[in-house]
Amino acid sequence: MNTAFLLMAQIGKVVVPLEQISDEYLGLAPRTAANYAKAGRLPFPVFRGGQGNKAPWLVNINDLAAYLDKQRDEAAKDQVNRAA
Repeated sequence: MNTAFLLMAQIGKVVVPLEQISDEYLGLAPRTAANYAKAGRLPFPVFRGGQGNKAPWLVNINDLAAYLDKQRDEAAKDQVNRAA
């Protein structure tokens, strides 16, 4: 199945607030994730949902899906290397 499609089905939106996904998918508290976003330290692109510093950070589901797929692929490679 397509990761982006499954995330869309679960979350119900193409663009989601970072705070909504930070804990479950990044293991970060929302405030920490926002600080990482401001510093450009997240593993996928984020953007402000409006003007000014108070606008929420947003994530496109396709970018989150690509990140999750990459993490899964790396884990699979590590598993194969450990088994060898």
